[in-house]
Amino acid sequence: MKGDMNLRKIIIASHGEFAKGLKNSITMIVGEMADEIDTFCLYPSESPMDFKETMEKEIGQNGNTQYIFLCDIKGGSVHTALSQLCVYSNVRVFSGTNMNLVLDLLLSYQEGLDDEQAEQLLTNAKKGLTQMTRKDLIIENDEEF
Repeated sequence: MKGDMNLRKIIIASHGEFAKGLKNSITMIVGEMADEIDTFCLYPSESPMDFKETMEKEIGQNGNTQYIFLCDIKGGSVHTALSQLCVYSNVRVFSGTNMNLVLDLLLSYQEGLDDEQAEQLLTNAKKGLTQMTRKDLIIENDEEF
């Protein structure tokens, strides 16, 4: 798909204002490069299906644009609704979005993603998930400084 797509559109989609907050944090790191990101925030009493239908119309009219949806949680209402857009060959929907994934997407993949790149993007994002505990901070008192 990489060679077929001239443009890309990145949309962070979430429950509440997670999407806006993540974009704001990304902007602090990459500046204007984050202007490429759109956000969708689902609020109580709204339906993600309304946004899905709006996007469906846009996607149908822009076959040379790859749409990359970065959803907050797998199986949530936002992810479930937007996953239905995968019937279009120019759509990819990710879940469990984190800052690592968004930064890697912006900085490393300037064109549309192919299958291999999408898998690498996920691998890289997962590598950013770590845990730190006290045992990771063991300082040997026997050494002289």
